[in-house]
Amino acid sequence: MTGFDFGIDRLVIGLFTGLTYGLLAVGLVLVYRSSRFVNFAHGSIGAFGASVLALFVADWGLPYWASFVVAILIAALLSGLVEVVVVRRLEGRPSLVGMIATLGLSQLILVMSLVINSDGVSGFTYPKPTLLPTFEIQSLPIGTPYVAMLVLAPVLLAGLGWFLRHHRMGMAIRAAADDPDIARLEGIPARWMATLAWTIAGGIAAFSAILVTPTTAGAGMEGLGPDLLLKGLAGAVIARMSSIPIAIAASLGIGVIEQLLLSNPDTRGLVTVVIAVIIVVALLRQPQLGRAGQDKGRWRRVVLPPLPEAYRGVRSIVWLPRVSVALGIAVAVGLAYVVSNDTASVLTLVAGYTLVGLSVGLLTGVSGQLSLGQFAYAGIAAAASVHVADSTSNFLVGLLCGVLSAAVASALVGIPAMRLKGLALAVSTLAFALATSTWLLRQGVFLGDGIAPAKPTWWDYPLEYAVDYYLFALLMLCIGVWVTNNLRHGGFGRMVQALRDNEHAARAFTVPNRMRMLQLYAVSGGLAGLGGIVIGHGQSQLTVNSFPAAASIDVVAVTVVGGLTVTLGPLIGALIIVGLPALVGMSTVGQAALAVAWLLVVIFLPDGIGGVLVRGRDLLYDGLARRHGIDPLRERHGVVDATGHASSPLHERPRLEGLVPRAPAATHGAASILTVDGVSRRFGGVVAVDHVGFEVAPGEILGVIGPNGAGKTTCFEIVAGFTRPDRGRIVFDGIDVTSATPEQRAREGLVRSFQDAALFPTLTVHETLMVAQERVEPTRLWTSALGVRSAERDKSAAADEVLERMRLTHYARHAVGELSTGTRRVVELACLLTLEPRVLLLDEPSAGIAQSESDALGDLLLEIREELGTTMVVIEHDLPLLSRLSDRMIAMNLGRVIATGTPDEVRTDPAVVTSYLGADQAAIHRSGLRLAQPDGDRGPDPLATRIQPVTSR
Repeated sequence: MTGFDFGIDRLVIGLFTGLTYGLLAVGLVLVYRSSRFVNFAHGSIGAFGASVLALFVADWGLPYWASFVVAILIAALLSGLVEVVVVRRLEGRPSLVGMIATLGLSQLILVMSLVINSDGVSGFTYPKPTLLPTFEIQSLPIGTPYVAMLVLAPVLLAGLGWFLRHHRMGMAIRAAADDPDIARLEGIPARWMATLAWTIAGGIAAFSAILVTPTTAGAGMEGLGPDLLLKGLAGAVIARMSSIPIAIAASLGIGVIEQLLLSNPDTRGLVTVVIAVIIVVALLRQPQLGRAGQDKGRWRRVVLPPLPEAYRGVRSIVWLPRVSVALGIAVAVGLAYVVSNDTASVLTLVAGYTLVGLSVGLLTGVSGQLSLGQFAYAGIAAAASVHVADSTSNFLVGLLCGVLSAAVASALVGIPAMRLKGLALAVSTLAFALATSTWLLRQGVFLGDGIAPAKPTWWDYPLEYAVDYYLFALLMLCIGVWVTNNLRHGGFGRMVQALRDNEHAARAFTVPNRMRMLQLYAVSGGLAGLGGIVIGHGQSQLTVNSFPAAASIDVVAVTVVGGLTVTLGPLIGALIIVGLPALVGMSTVGQAALAVAWLLVVIFLPDGIGGVLVRGRDLLYDGLARRHGIDPLRERHGVVDATGHASSPLHERPRLEGLVPRAPAATHGAASILTVDGVSRRFGGVVAVDHVGFEVAPGEILGVIGPNGAGKTTCFEIVAGFTRPDRGRIVFDGIDVTSATPEQRAREGLVRSFQDAALFPTLTVHETLMVAQERVEPTRLWTSALGVRSAERDKSAAADEVLERMRLTHYARHAVGELSTGTRRVVELACLLTLEPRVLLLDEPSAGIAQSESDALGDLLLEIREELGTTMVVIEHDLPLLSRLSDRMIAMNLGRVIATGTPDEVRTDPAVVTSYLGADQAAIHRSGLRLAQPDGDRGPDPLATRIQPVTSR
């Protein structure tokens, strides 16, 4: 039918192949449920088990089935050891660190497999199962490996299903995967259950690899790389990384689809493309899978903080980095005149990898997103540059078009990727990389069967020799480093870090997350494209093999080993991982040592080798500062009092006058500045907000109370624009803003705070206040890339003024994550006031602070209203505080407004009392409340107490 073979033999092969992918998917699901990231070493662990069996049977002559069991056990133990030695050490760090570590493990384990048995893993010579029958289906021979898969795989899957559902240990694995904390409370050792899950997954990987290798027609076990992993991931992603039966069924379907595509010569090269599309569609249908929200609070600072101001007066500190950079460039240029052409080619390759690594440093380091497709953009740019340069006879035009094509490709991939963060982004970009290398670049319009790239010319001098071309590569590298450094340390990098640390808070500060992330994808793609151009034009013949999908994984290693903290980290990593092996040559043992070094850096040096150099630099700067009478501890950590601690800013009276203009009254003839008109919101079958409506007059403070689960915070999210209502509308100053984004509402003056006041843990207080000024003076991408600092200096001066007025100067250089809750509240208020709010939505401002600070906070809020005329809507469980603040109060319960009026009227309303104390009359009487007294005496207020909930949702 239409060129496709639907014969029974083709379908049977598809089912057998799909069963292999299904087993891989099962292992990936088990690991994900226990560790919440993809184990990129899953296929390599299977390869190791296959190598062990080949060693036992082919080299040592041991019985097949005994070796089969032992090899599976060894692979299972290896996988469990990986969890104990590596994964467990990464607990508490972002999930992408775990994925990066497994990338390093994958390389190491594959090298170990080759060391164990380098010649016994070919499909032609690999041992096959014994003592099993063979048969034919429509002249298609079904060998013993297929028979073993047909007989044993269902038994394995049935046994695994029974174990997870009915055995005590299996149920413990599921419980620990669902909620480790609750599992520990129930006496389940959650960590060891994760180890057991990894162990089972490793055994399944070996089972699959051992049976599939004899069917690979000569391919070695290194074929268990990104391509096969992607096919296993497809089934796992369709199953939402949770359901083993769905993963198996989906994998069987993928195996059949693959065989049908292979049966048609016109679609044979589209297998990876179709699987990539399946993965992206599956991910888009479940956008919460693998989102980075679970990593909130785990990030480290990856951009060097600015030097203390006092250090800038020390000439040796000011000139040392400039002299060092100048010497480094001079040495790099001088190498062109002393090295051979072969060495120059290696240095050019190092420059290309460094440029691609710079793109990884921006995307993975600064924004916290793992992309495994950067070399795909490099290949696209190289092809575009070569073709345009050839057709226009202008190398510069070709270069610019190549960079632009990579930027556009990255931005296009970034459009759906903005919904696919964390795990999902890594998987989707890996799919894109494989589709690019196996199909896109093979098209005639790109690289086809190979093209001869032109060389650049300088003043009519062609750079034909490698030593001459190396100077061009060095120039491109300098430009790339300069632009990257400007972006990382300017306003653009600061905003991207803010979005990484706390996307909601950044949006509340008017940072447009979609636009900034799209810009980031485009810039990172352009940098990767520049690296691809450097690599591509440096070769005599450019083919698809110049940009393999595996290189996207290698360049992640380059960046991580060199260090995500420093701009030049990728250069350090490229010299070690790319340059060293090419210059000195490495045996298998040397490659294993390099893989071990990569892994050790990920585990023990979170900031890479560059981070070690930075710490050495800081020690040197501190020593130079001491020689000039400067106290490094005082300058780096702020001024403290005689006790060694800075006092809480809540106890110091701020100077609000002149801080921001007085909030204007309504300008569109509306009596109310904020109107919430009948908004409702459901989450599945749960009604979170049910026809809520209220109005707030200019300058008024409206208090909102209610028990946990009343829907207060959800209502706030609707008003602030973070949640879209199912019905109803929000009117701000006479304008319907129901469809406006949080950024648009904040720019107009409708600003909200958050319960935890987490802000941006890795940014300093000074940098956080500069983020809040994006509303006044938005950062421009091009000015940030070119290093124009005028706007940055204005923002810094404005932040210094706010710090001084809010009594926060002591904390200017402190990371927000180091501050007490009370101090973070003041920092948050300072940021909110910087936005010149007309209405402040404060979500439990006193949560987590001491009672003495709560009283001071109330004074500060009243002063803000008095001095600045700011309207406020306040959710609060400290009822005495809220009663003191509020002009009016509303009470919510079960998503509805159940009372409104003065604070006294609302607190003593029978419906409100019942919502807090329940309908049990004995409980109400024990509270001391006397309801409906004829003389109006209602007795003591049972709600006039400080109630601290876990959450108000």
